[in-house]
Amino acid sequence: MALFNDGLINQQQDLANYENGILDVASAEQIDLDGKSALAQSEIGLQILALLLRRETRSPLLTWNCGQDTTRRQTGVNDVVVTDGLRQWHAMRTLAAVYRDAYNNQLNDRYMKKWQEYLKLEQDARDLLYETGIGLSTFWLPSPAAPVLTFVPGSGVSAQYFVQVTWVNQTGQESAPSQQSQLNTAPGTQLVITAPGNAPQYATGWNAYAGTSPGSMSLQNSTPLTLGAAWTMPGNLVTGQPSGAGQTPDRYVTDDHVLPRG
Repeated sequence: MALFNDGLINQQQDLANYENGILDVASAEQIDLDGKSALAQSEIGLQILALLLRRETRSPLLTWNCGQDTTRRQTGVNDVVVTDGLRQWHAMRTLAAVYRDAYNNQLNDRYMKKWQEYLKLEQDARDLLYETGIGLSTFWLPSPAAPVLTFVPGSGVSAQYFVQVTWVNQTGQESAPSQQSQLNTAPGTQLVITAPGNAPQYATGWNAYAGTSPGSMSLQNSTPLTLGAAWTMPGNLVTGQPSGAGQTPDRYVTDDHVLPRG
């Protein structure tokens, strides 16, 4: 699963799966759908951070742990995993925001009813997520930036390559894959893949996924590659496993609606 800050939780097609006409509404009313989605995600992030501060910085005696408070504020929501519940909350909040703006543009009763409907669905989705838990990763790995592709003299043939990379942590978990890079090589050269610099805090290595089409990328290294090292294609690409969706939660934080006493 992707992490909260890896990018937009829901793409436009995901929103259209909930509401068939949302793309048409956004176009007709000149509403920036991705902008609304990003704003909804930012607002949700603040609500999640507030919950985590409330739950994680409170001792069993309902006193505040200042050290834990500082750690959580520094981490923010970087370790939050995008679960199905979080994805649904974000979709409902985005749709509510779109129909709110559409109603304010036209004062159309149909838009108002949609706004009210999705506002209620958003509240339900939020409450359900708080009850089932916010998923967190202990050794969290953000999705890498796109890798750098070059080539060196070798025995390869002319080909078009598509590449993604992932970070790996000490427990063997992988990040969500990077955006893909593409390169055409000339005859007599070998593909070289370099992971982006500035590896995240918990990264201990990286994996390279390559193929000759976007749908054929598979793992090329048998063990995680060393941080800072490049991977050079030894001969032909191998057929390995495809990249995964990212990390799964190691633990969950729920909201028990108990407020600390001052």
